[in-house]
Amino acid sequence: MSIYILTGQIGCGKSEAQKIFQNIEYSCFCADSIVRDLYKKDYVLSKIKEILPETINDGKINIDLLRDILFRNYELMKKIEDCIQPLVFDEFQNIIESYKDNIIFVIPIIRNIHFFKKHRTIYMFADEKTRRKRIESRDHYNKEIIDNIFSYQKSIDNYKINSDFIIENNGTIDELKRKLLEIIK
Repeated sequence: MSIYILTGQIGCGKSEAQKIFQNIEYSCFCADSIVRDLYKKDYVLSKIKEILPETINDGKINIDLLRDILFRNYELMKKIEDCIQPLVFDEFQNIIESYKDNIIFVIPIIRNIHFFKKHRTIYMFADEKTRRKRIESRDHYNKEIIDNIFSYQKSIDNYKINSDFIIENNGTIDELKRKLLEIIK
């Protein structure tokens, strides 16, 4: 079975890697996309409302407010992760049963590593200056939230030493593509 987990800290280039994999006939599934879909489900909204009622307004979650709160309060982050991550991993298991092969799961740095132990892991990294520049170009990210995300991910990131493959991504997209192709050949 060709199933990989692609992980790394924010801004390391996971989205670009996902595009590369999709162009070579891998089915890619992004945890962040699954989470966004889960945030639209009533049962998930009610769980989040129990923990952080101020983030729910008119039956919708305020993602920016949620992100801001969670990356300032790791105890609340853990509560939300404990609620959401099992649902994401259930969805991943359903995907495995449906697709069987040539699957890439794109997952940010998270506390729960159980799923990671089941599959080969590709860890991507880039220097902080490069990652910061990439993130600053995105909407809804200011210096403070970027600093908070970097701090949180750094505090729980032990994936590099436990990964099957490690890719430095400070260069061009062509360099990244070459590195990724070397892994899956």
